[in-house]
Amino acid sequence: MGTSEKQIEQLAQQDSLAKTWKTRNYFDREQPQHKVTLALFSIAKYPVTVGEYREFIEDDGYQIREYWTETGWLWRKSINRIQPKYWSEQKWKLSDKLPVVGVSWYEAIAFCDWLSEKLEKTVCLPTEAEWEKAGRGTDGRLYPWGENFNIKYCNTRESNLNKTIPVDENDSRCESPYGCVDMAGNTSEWTKSEFKQYPYVGNDGRNEIEGEKIRVTRGGSWFKPKIRARVSARGMNDPFFSDNDLGFRYVCKE
Repeated sequence: MGTSEKQIEQLAQQDSLAKTWKTRNYFDREQPQHKVTLALFSIAKYPVTVGEYREFIEDDGYQIREYWTETGWLWRKSINRIQPKYWSEQKWKLSDKLPVVGVSWYEAIAFCDWLSEKLEKTVCLPTEAEWEKAGRGTDGRLYPWGENFNIKYCNTRESNLNKTIPVDENDSRCESPYGCVDMAGNTSEWTKSEFKQYPYVGNDGRNEIEGEKIRVTRGGSWFKPKIRARVSARGMNDPFFSDNDLGFRYVCKE
């Protein structure tokens, strides 16, 4: 987990933005690289789509208190949130196969609790360690498909599309070692984890879901440059934040 000094040197030689990141110590949040052992889990192949999220809305997910954290419910009520930001803008839901965007961390947690009830299984956001393992495998690669960026395999700023694309539009070349798609580009994704410095320690409180802690995002997006699409790159946002390039996927545990 994380980025090695060797990888940083490699990136800085290949990309001017990476060179700037190195100079400004932006890679520090991804270091030191270290090993993490995880329990078995299943993760969604694709990020949650517009069609899937619509089911949550139509099933009164925004009105049922039990799906929300205490802080999330107070936030939802304070702004009368009844749907994701941008939900009324057709560009972001032209197809049910587009990844849902405009979803805060609080809304992502509520969706997972709703889905847990429907599936009668434990569904939750992935911890950032689970997310990175699913996107990277065990060999420390930089991107889901390997060591080198390939514009054909993902939707980042370099693609110049300026929008999301259906989650199943990229072929199998963009898959992670475990078959997960869109873990680089298209939308950034919320994780369960609070942003804390490395090394990652799963039982230090960073994965508790109450409160207003800053949460880790992963995966880059259509809006962000390729350096953010690396599987070890860490973003972070307040849990009430939402944007048109930010969505989520979930994990499932028996």
